[in-house]
Amino acid sequence: MVKAETSLAIVISFLALAGIAGSVFFLMSGGANSQFEDYPVITRLHVIPGMIYLALAPLQFSKTVRKSSATYHRWAGRLLATIALVSGAGALFLGVIIPYSGLPEQIIIGVFGVFFLIATIRGFICARNKDFLTHREWMMRAFAIGLSIATMRLIFVPILIGLGEPSVEQAQFYSILSFSIAFALHSGFAEYWIIRTRPKTSPQHASPVAT
Repeated sequence: MVKAETSLAIVISFLALAGIAGSVFFLMSGGANSQFEDYPVITRLHVIPGMIYLALAPLQFSKTVRKSSATYHRWAGRLLATIALVSGAGALFLGVIIPYSGLPEQIIIGVFGVFFLIATIRGFICARNKDFLTHREWMMRAFAIGLSIATMRLIFVPILIGLGEPSVEQAQFYSILSFSIAFALHSGFAEYWIIRTRPKTSPQHASPVAT
């Protein structure tokens, strides 16, 4: 179990760094969707808070951090929940109102974007109600969705490079395909990990340090 947790931490750290690097590149290049320029404030309210979320959220799942500073974990959690809602709402707007890949993107971003917001809100409410085990599970679901943007880019960018000079239609198709694969992988693994690590005999209202 310790080996699995270490391996998972390494993968998460890599994906978080990849996601941050991708966001920095996006801010410098402007991205493929020219309509982002029509909504610069909303675009930045999605990308910049998203970078902060990817940088800090992994620490919330660290047992070492929770044990050494429960106060930091609590206040950072409140900040990250707020950041997640801002970034998630921005992603939902950009994916539904000005989608790069049309209706398929509107559907998949709409479904997973709404789920991300619901998971974040439910996780926050559970923490307020001191139901820390359920809080952990909902925050894991939210983080898995948030982190999937890195996996999407790791799938999408090599495909574009392999195609050489893809048409707009090809780029749109592989964009939504990459999103679909990334969301499915992350959501599925999150549920697997939740079930695998769910305490079988622990009381419902365990402390945040214990969980």
